[in-house]
Amino acid sequence: MKIFLLMVLIFFTGFILRAETVHLVDINGTEGLYLTDDQGLPYMYELDSYYNYRITENYLKNGHPGDTLKAGIPWDSYSYYPPGRPAVYPPVISWVSIMLYRLLDPFTDMSLYELCFWLPAVVAPFAGTVMFFLIRKYAGDAAGFAGGILMVTAPLYFARTIPGFFDTDMFNCLMPALIVLFYTSVVESRDKYGCLASGLLFAVSMLLFSLSWTGWPFMLYVTLASAFIYSIISWRMGALDFLCIKRLFLPVLLAIFLIGLFNGPQQLSGINPIAILDSTSSTGPWPDIYESVSELGHPSVEVFLSAAGPLNLGFGVFGALVIISIFIRGDMRRKHLPSFNPFILTLSLVWMLSGLTAYYISVRFGILAITPLTFISSIFLGVVFSYMRVLSGRWNFRADIPVVLLLALIISVATIEAAEVRRVPFINDDFSDAAAFLKDGTREGTVVVTEWSYGHYITAAAERPVLFDGGSQNTPRAYWIFRAFETDNESLSTGILTMLTSSGDSAVSLLENRTGNTSLTVQILNDVLGVNRRSAEEILIRKYGLERGFAEKLLVYTHPERRNYVILTAEGMRYVGYWYLYYGSWNFTSFTPRPLYEVVDTGRSEMMKSVDEGSWRGKRPYRFIIKDGNSVKRVDVDESSNFSVIFLPDEGEVIIIDRRFDDSLFVRLVLLEENSKYFRKLYNNGNVIIWQLK
Repeated sequence: MKIFLLMVLIFFTGFILRAETVHLVDINGTEGLYLTDDQGLPYMYELDSYYNYRITENYLKNGHPGDTLKAGIPWDSYSYYPPGRPAVYPPVISWVSIMLYRLLDPFTDMSLYELCFWLPAVVAPFAGTVMFFLIRKYAGDAAGFAGGILMVTAPLYFARTIPGFFDTDMFNCLMPALIVLFYTSVVESRDKYGCLASGLLFAVSMLLFSLSWTGWPFMLYVTLASAFIYSIISWRMGALDFLCIKRLFLPVLLAIFLIGLFNGPQQLSGINPIAILDSTSSTGPWPDIYESVSELGHPSVEVFLSAAGPLNLGFGVFGALVIISIFIRGDMRRKHLPSFNPFILTLSLVWMLSGLTAYYISVRFGILAITPLTFISSIFLGVVFSYMRVLSGRWNFRADIPVVLLLALIISVATIEAAEVRRVPFINDDFSDAAAFLKDGTREGTVVVTEWSYGHYITAAAERPVLFDGGSQNTPRAYWIFRAFETDNESLSTGILTMLTSSGDSAVSLLENRTGNTSLTVQILNDVLGVNRRSAEEILIRKYGLERGFAEKLLVYTHPERRNYVILTAEGMRYVGYWYLYYGSWNFTSFTPRPLYEVVDTGRSEMMKSVDEGSWRGKRPYRFIIKDGNSVKRVDVDESSNFSVIFLPDEGEVIIIDRRFDDSLFVRLVLLEENSKYFRKLYNNGNVIIWQLK
């Protein structure tokens, strides 16, 4: 009964703290309504959640993750259009959602969207209950309870598993904890059938993890590395036998077999030392768009210390040293860690060091460090509780009182840390209204050109295809989209977007295969995409010496029949303008200079004073560009200066920008929001504007 109550407390602590976040605390009522959908729920917090929802909806409607089938393969025709891409995604998140939806549907009127919204807050707390069972084997119920609470309140895990964060993160602490729980049971079990059952559960858990997240090989590496290291230690101690080898390696081999059998050879082909880092790989000579994704970069010192949880990180690192010092002293070990054996010590240290290394490489992988840090932190607390009991015997006071007080203090600090986590939805009513306009006010099949991070929401809410999104941004196509925004040659911009929305990457692939030279390919396409078909043919034949037959074949893709497309810009694009200018001006033969682009908050009075004085904070710009209401005024200042200043008094913002980009399409559409030579506003709600060709 006690164990059940502790499990319930852990689960509901995690669930209730997460459920409270739907109230958008610290956001005033008007803004809160602006960030809340028609169902009274906050919009989902990250746009990948909308992709996961769309995939889940496809499973429910079509029986597979695609919106259609192509040569028998589930196909996502909305993403990376044209031609779309295979709808390949870890399916467990969709399977769990649909299973629960069908289970609850006869009894509630909850929609699939609502279930997906709440699912992370339901699944994530189970990681705490699993951690409780794992820890109590070695350090008792009190330490297990502390570990469960630390697990469900770890700031990074908490922030990525609140209601509305419908992503695979909900499994990324739960599944590793299950894997370690069953793997330790295999090695430690003295019962033959218990060992076999644990081995099978371990393999199934590893299989499920491979179906839950593409970073699953991490736990395979951890278990294999631990097995090899422990084998060496056992061999040096003269304790290695065939039974030990079987227990260490057979479950891992079974897991690999099941993954290959049920999850396909492509999963096994990813088992290599750098598989988990594939998402951060570059694209050869093309720009590496992942450089712009903050969560794929190294964490700052502040983030490194706070995201995993100061308690977890502090107790984990310090606790590891304490545990090692106790473990190597037999009498101390028998007194304070009687159940802690060499195998779990080896596994926990390899697990923690691997997790911290992954965390240092990328913020995105910080979640991998949380589970081992929580485990070692809790074992350390178990040692502290044991010392308290020893001291109580010497000093004749009840041991449970200081243990309970310390436990209460730790739980209080952990829950306060979690309660202070704040997130603001990425989407708002303006985005929702714009998506509704796209769905109802544009022709079916109209392609949406927009910032890649908005892509998943557009495909889910507007049911319109996009050129790229959060699953297809790191491709050569990205350069051309950024190039269209970076250039001041709108004829070139129009040519690029017409090519991409009508024939996709066909022209780029065809020409690059012919030339074998990316730089030359880019040069040729930049020369021909801004001119008409006849002029382009002349350039291809006379300037570049291509035979007429090949030129005509290439022109089918570079100058195709135009497909309907629109450009969607939003206020948030102002803050990523640097990357548009940097990638759009990419130099394929040498170093690409970093463009000047900075957004500064200031007041109208300072802006007007700067215009009167002809300088911005002591420096004379090439030009002032003032957007006041619907009017735009340009004031030339200093021909020799290399930067311009764009004033947005209605927004209280100033953009300092490299003068080369004053007349770029990005400046005209995103910053100044003015009709250009080729594009005019089709829809405008203040925060989101949809543009069409004139």
